[in-house]
Amino acid sequence: MGKITNRQIQLAARPIGEPKKEDLILIEEEITSPAEGQLLLQNRFLSLDPYMRGRMNPSKSYAKAVEVGEVMTG
Repeated sequence: MGKITNRQIQLAARPIGEPKKEDLILIEEEITSPAEGQLLLQNRFLSLDPYMRGRMNPSKSYAKAVEVGEVMTG
């Protein structure tokens, strides 16, 4: 298997008002090939849902807040 690049969108800063480009950061890093018995999956589609905006805030909610520097999960 050749070079494998993992792309992550991380929360760079907590948005004030509408999220801005600067509030998120794209991280690209090389990862190793899967070991024996492991597999590597590639996403074909991603979803951006309204609830993700609430997870950018530190306030208590039904879903755990994303910490600055963590991957935005959806």
